[in-house]
Amino acid sequence: MGKAILFSLEHCPKCDQTKELLRSRSDVDIVTFPHDLTAWSIEDLQFAEGHHVLDDLKITAPILWIDGEKTVGYLRIRKWLQDTGRQS
Repeated sequence: MGKAILFSLEHCPKCDQTKELLRSRSDVDIVTFPHDLTAWSIEDLQFAEGHHVLDDLKITAPILWIDGEKTVGYLRIRKWLQDTGRQS
């Protein structure tokens, strides 16, 4: 498994819950963008688009990205952690 990235938004309760699950993990980078898309920098937009999560983030968050595969939403991410035995 390559490096995982958690894409999250500010002021998002489900994102905060997910970050708590992953906080102690060194194999997951946590990226938090402003909740308001108009406040994103060019770099933020390019990073999200480069990982093909920009359209998803316009609708919902958080998104766990691993090697191009996306797991969307707190409950699905928590289930993935439980199913793979990777929950800390």
